[in-house]
Amino acid sequence: MPRSTAGPKTVLCVDDTPYVLQMLDMFLTAVGYRAIIASHGREAIELASSFDLDAAILDYEMPDLNGLEVAHILKREHPDLPILMYSARQPQTEVSAAGVVDAYVEKENPQELVLALARVLGDPTPVLVRRRFPRFPASSRFTLRLQDAEDQAEIAFQGTLRDLAEGGCGGQVDAAIVPGDLVSLGFGVPECDITLELRARVRYRNADSHGFEFVDLTASQQKQLQLCVRTLAQA
Repeated sequence: MPRSTAGPKTVLCVDDTPYVLQMLDMFLTAVGYRAIIASHGREAIELASSFDLDAAILDYEMPDLNGLEVAHILKREHPDLPILMYSARQPQTEVSAAGVVDAYVEKENPQELVLALARVLGDPTPVLVRRRFPRFPASSRFTLRLQDAEDQAEIAFQGTLRDLAEGGCGGQVDAAIVPGDLVSLGFGVPECDITLELRARVRYRNADSHGFEFVDLTASQQKQLQLCVRTLAQA
């Protein structure tokens, strides 16, 4: 298919994790792109024949075809289509991907993905709303709780809090959780004199850290987090 020439540019997003697709749709729409989503490689190939695409963003590890296999097929059928690989770990395929993958972006960095997309499309650099993520000392701790799928017992894990924003946090925890999981996070921030127990959704997981997005915040909790983030940003 030729590239679109009118309206927002159309980007095919392929990932087998629903929450990642939701996030990509949100980020791309916010800066003026149109996202077409696919949950696996074969669906992506079919959609590429149905839409006038300007670019494709591919996950690497998928159950039917991996991202590089999809990239080769898309490039064969659409030689001028820019392709970005958005993966939790950069696959060791750069030599075989020469001329096929136009950019690699680590999966925990959707802002960089948007910037890379603009670069490969030759678009002006989009204006992104960036949050300040104050850094915590390594001694800051949190407790993650989740329900065991078999006996419904609650399991608790200790983690290290790395950063905090009004809508989520990042940290390191040795737990078998994946993006999309709902968990309970309990943490205290001595600098702000607050202790909170918050439900969160796992946003990403990479080699050494996790990202969490808070859900079901009360107005009081939101205010506490806002004040704490401002305090830490000024420290």
